[in-house]
Amino acid sequence: MNLIENQFLPVFFSLPDPVFVIDHEGTILDANEAYGSLFSRSPQACIGNTVFRSLLPELAAKRLEQIHESLCNAKPFSWDDELDGRTLRNRAYPCIIPEGEAARLLIIVHDISDIGQELKKERVLTKTVIESIPGAFYVVNATGKFVFWNQFIRDQIVGKPEHEMNDAVGIDYIHPDDRPTVAENILKILQDNQELTSESRVLFHNGELFRWFLMTGKRIILDGNPLLIGAGVDITQRKQAEEEIIHQLQHMRALREIDLVIRGTTDIYLSLKTILDFTLSELHIDAADFLVLEPHMNTLKYVAGRGFQSKNIEHSTIKIGEGNTNHAELKQNIHHVRNLPDAGNKFSRAPFIKGEGFVEYYAISLSVKGNVNGLFEIFQRKPLELESSSLDFLQNLASQAAIAIDSYHLFSNLNQLNHELLLAYETTIEGWSKALDMRDNETEGHTQRVTNMVLELAHHARINDEELVHIKRGALLHDIGKMGIPDKILLKPGTLTDEEREIMRKHPVFAFQLLAPIAYLHPAMDIPYCHHEKWDGSGYPRGLKGDEIPFSARLFALVDVWDALSSDRPYRQRWAKENVLEHIKSRSGTDFDPKAVEFFLNLIKNEDTSEAFHESWV
Repeated sequence: MNLIENQFLPVFFSLPDPVFVIDHEGTILDANEAYGSLFSRSPQACIGNTVFRSLLPELAAKRLEQIHESLCNAKPFSWDDELDGRTLRNRAYPCIIPEGEAARLLIIVHDISDIGQELKKERVLTKTVIESIPGAFYVVNATGKFVFWNQFIRDQIVGKPEHEMNDAVGIDYIHPDDRPTVAENILKILQDNQELTSESRVLFHNGELFRWFLMTGKRIILDGNPLLIGAGVDITQRKQAEEEIIHQLQHMRALREIDLVIRGTTDIYLSLKTILDFTLSELHIDAADFLVLEPHMNTLKYVAGRGFQSKNIEHSTIKIGEGNTNHAELKQNIHHVRNLPDAGNKFSRAPFIKGEGFVEYYAISLSVKGNVNGLFEIFQRKPLELESSSLDFLQNLASQAAIAIDSYHLFSNLNQLNHELLLAYETTIEGWSKALDMRDNETEGHTQRVTNMVLELAHHARINDEELVHIKRGALLHDIGKMGIPDKILLKPGTLTDEEREIMRKHPVFAFQLLAPIAYLHPAMDIPYCHHEKWDGSGYPRGLKGDEIPFSARLFALVDVWDALSSDRPYRQRWAKENVLEHIKSRSGTDFDPKAVEFFLNLIKNEDTSEAFHESWV
């Protein structure tokens, strides 16, 4: 074959690098001196030999296939060979073929041993750096399969041998709840060339443990294909710390809300039900209840519960000293029964939770200043592992409940004392009024009658219940000042002198002097002090006029005159009802408040008027 006919071959053969020509079977057709030197022989000695003689059969077949493909497509290709510790890169170029001659390749050989060594060093260095990353390093393709991975990915997450790693799909190891977000991020990185950072849970190959990873990803292009190169750092401890802080804040908010409820109400049931609601929601408890100590009965009685399917528990009481509820055990912080089915009937609460399916039980004693006042019970239908923070929160809830119960008892006792004190006050006031009636036989029964009448009139005038209480006390004590009037004047059967009348007119002042030191009776003082004042200012003791006179005193002045004129006295008989009404009407605007007279007359006309206004006519 005449290769000189190709005008470019002399140029290639003059290169310092080895150059040779082969046919489609890999047989050497020609070679330069540098190629012969490569094998320590002359170029002529190389001609006729196959270029694949030193290759394994399977590799020789692959090279031959590449030669045929290059010749058919008229495209160059290259391959690397190892020779005596050197790396040789062979670059094959299809030759320009004269008419009628066979196809052939011109091959130029480059010694890239130094470059290869540097590349090897670089690969070793890169691999060392990658393996030293404290976490995951990976490359995945558009289908999500691993193209490259470090040992952490292989051993900790995937858990497959090296030769099976190419079949592993990265997203399969992401928590199902996080997969949609991770898949969306992969598309954004590969399609939009975004650099993204996200947090997701990664499943380790044992299938049980999810751990949080901070994942970063970036797109690279390799052989025209987009790949995602990324790294992941385990942030589980940080996430757990964050969640713990969030839980603590939630617990603090819950305790604050409970505290506000306890402070804002005296309803023990509302306080305990609020605590139960937070117990079930914050700690994912199935059911819970509170039992409150009844000291006189030496029992714990159910008062509130949540999460029970039946009402059996609501009828339960615990006799202290029975089962697991003696005084010593109650003073322990927490009593725990881990397996209720195994405990059977030995568990004292078993009859009340039959059919509930509970398997675990906690009981926390409620105590204030060392005194037990109740029991906080927790029931679970599945095993419950309470962490230390949850146990602390549970004990804080128990403390809140104990405080609420203690406050309720204190408030109840205080209410009882107040009630008893009020009864004592009322009894004392009624005793004073009876003593006054007994002192003046002429007015016997007067005080009780005017008290009943003024209350009905005040109610008709739409005075509120709280004010009615003070009106009642004031009416009962309206003549308390007469205790300061000498008997010779108060009980005198005849007409009083001007001097005696002046002393008698001082009884409202005496009433003020008697009642002023008693703070409890200050709101009731208007009637005893002002019921003799008149609308036009002509009354006594201060000559008050119009609205200066307390409204309750204006109402009482009417019923006082009504009862006085409607009652028999030793010095006169009672007036007829029509005459009394005419007198009251005539004094409207002078002695009496016209508005009060209007209320009074409307009440008299009302057929439903109570017997208080009719007793005077019996």
